[in-house]
Amino acid sequence: MYKRPVGTIYLLKRAELAVRSCMDVALAEFDLTPAQFLMLYRLRDHAELSGAALARDIGVRPQSIIGLIRPLETKGILEREPSPAHQRVLHMRLTNAGKKLLADAIRAAGRIEAELLTDMDDKQVAALQDALAALWKSAESNALHPGSIRAKAQELMREHIAVSQRRGPRAVPERTRNASVRPRR
Repeated sequence: MYKRPVGTIYLLKRAELAVRSCMDVALAEFDLTPAQFLMLYRLRDHAELSGAALARDIGVRPQSIIGLIRPLETKGILEREPSPAHQRVLHMRLTNAGKKLLADAIRAAGRIEAELLTDMDDKQVAALQDALAALWKSAESNALHPGSIRAKAQELMREHIAVSQRRGPRAVPERTRNASVRPRR
């Protein structure tokens, strides 16, 4: 059991900010921000994601995703088209130019990663990756994680609907039915 005072999350955030600063510089060559790089990386593995799903995947608010998408769409890096199932939902995918740009950016990111991890041996890197993966899994299953909250809300809604369907049309309590016909005082 972990018994040290709070500090791991602080160190993780400091490391993230330092790495992000390096990535800002490396990705500037490709006219990409780290968030756009992550978005393209995610689209590479999961074609035809909606903006809302992509926002959740990369940790930005759905309202912010269009600011990341629009410049890339204008440059022909990604394209959007209506979902066959829901015409109001736009799915995104990388264009051929986007796939090439991402491949080049991944090589640059790989060089930065290699430089940043140069003082660690393979065993230390593997241990770091295992620890980060375990932390990621633990955080996503935590009750405070938005995904967990969303899943709980969806489960409660399904239960409510199921109960409502079993009960049939909701009976309005007599007190409520008569409330509209009560004389005013």
